[in-house]
Amino acid sequence: MTAHSASRYVTHSKRHGLSFWALAFLLSSIAASAWAAAPKESPSAAAKAAETKPVADDPLGRSTPYGSVMGFLRSADKKEYELAARYLDGRQPSQKKTELARNLKVVLNRGLKIGPEDLSKAQEGHLDDDLNPYLEKIGTAAYPGGSLDIVLRRTTSADRPPIWLFSSDTLVGVAMAADQLELGWGEAIWPDWFRDISISSYPLFLLLNKVAIIAILLAVAWLVTRAVLALLGPLLRRYTRYAPETASGSLVFLLLASVMLRALATVAVTVAERLFFSSVANVLMIVALSWLLVKLTRVATRHKVLRLQELGMPSTIAAVELTGWLVVAALFIAGLFLILRSLGVEVTAAVAGLGVGGIAIAFAAQKTLENLFGTFTLATDRPLRVGDYCQAGSAEGAVESIGLRSTRIRTPERVLVTIPNGQLSAMTIGNLTERDKFLFRQNIRLGYDTRAAQLRAILTKVRQLMAVHPKLEHATMRTRFVRCGDSSLDIEAFAYVLTRDAQVFLEVQEELLLGIMDAIEASGTAVAALSPPAWLTNLMSVQASAREVTSSQP
Repeated sequence: MTAHSASRYVTHSKRHGLSFWALAFLLSSIAASAWAAAPKESPSAAAKAAETKPVADDPLGRSTPYGSVMGFLRSADKKEYELAARYLDGRQPSQKKTELARNLKVVLNRGLKIGPEDLSKAQEGHLDDDLNPYLEKIGTAAYPGGSLDIVLRRTTSADRPPIWLFSSDTLVGVAMAADQLELGWGEAIWPDWFRDISISSYPLFLLLNKVAIIAILLAVAWLVTRAVLALLGPLLRRYTRYAPETASGSLVFLLLASVMLRALATVAVTVAERLFFSSVANVLMIVALSWLLVKLTRVATRHKVLRLQELGMPSTIAAVELTGWLVVAALFIAGLFLILRSLGVEVTAAVAGLGVGGIAIAFAAQKTLENLFGTFTLATDRPLRVGDYCQAGSAEGAVESIGLRSTRIRTPERVLVTIPNGQLSAMTIGNLTERDKFLFRQNIRLGYDTRAAQLRAILTKVRQLMAVHPKLEHATMRTRFVRCGDSSLDIEAFAYVLTRDAQVFLEVQEELLLGIMDAIEASGTAVAALSPPAWLTNLMSVQASAREVTSSQP
């Protein structure tokens, strides 16, 4: 690839990389907004369904502080104030409660600054806030003349489960607070008649606010990302292998978007919008930090692999890659749990169910896990390395690679044999490269016409030949007349060749065999001729007799 084409590729990757993340962020935000604005099952419908069958939880969702606040906001946003009044504590008349619900909506939307972590999804609420267990403070609404604590009270009754309601003490001050709270900028920019327009019971101006904020956010984050990359690009190109416009650019973009969303959440028009933007900011921050840790893990793994290659230790590469893969998997799982927790999903049951889920996954991926553990065993025990000549089961050859799943062996016939690491770790492996010396062992068969004097001369010359050879281990060397066979007199020559190189061994073996042949020829005898087996001799005898009988007949 030329420098010009590489530059075009980097520019293309940068443009489409950022465009992809911008589009994905915009679509996910609009989808989440649409989900929040979509008509859900109405609390009144749930209450009617609850009349036909008993339920453990409150049909209006008031069993938790989160359910009470969100249920009230949904009802108030739909202007169902009579239903919203059922989230208020006290015995005021219906008309008075309806007016309190209107004022409370104004106070929550204009004066309360909270995030997702402030609303407990536990039925007991937050127990570490130094308040009465039956009280739950979700925040403080500030207005020009003072502030108002927004407190929920848990009420109990014999005919229904415990529920959380906005406390009477809070309702006492909502009228005064609502009078002193002014419209936020997100409402003030729209005329009164336009703020009354709704789509599926969701105010149109709020939806337009979200789209506008997200579009401006994406544009600002993109511009700042370009500026940061222009300043830090040379350093990133020097110390990383990736184009900064693709990998680092997307990471910077996510970090900037999450920080700016967190800042925008504090000035959103309604509590629901503040919770939405805070949740999206938390998710983006977790994704960005998880991605950063994954990138650092991969860079560290790649650096270690290159270092091992330079040191000539390829057998350890599989263990390093496996460790990096496990760290990335752990980061992914941790990030997923953090995202679920930031969105308010209860993960305690999921964590408790990891044991059962782990067993199920272990059964489903038994072979994969077996190969991974086999890789770990091969990396720690090191029975073979890349380049070693070994025997593993019926396969024999040179090890070409040791991967996370399998090991490849090239046989002398140039066939590439792939063995799963789980099976390889359970095999008997013979590493021929690790031999510290080679065995030279030859049986020399002399004919029965060899005389004793000739046999002694041959033994003497062979012993002398081996004794003066510098490559033989003298402590284990022997040359003996070992047996009188069926058709030969057998001499055994035994010695270890002190070399680890197979080519050197073959040279020494050739030199010794030629010297032994010279000794046999010098003694005037010869090696024994191979005699046919007995069954072949008998068959030939029978055939010869048959021919004689046939030829004798007239």
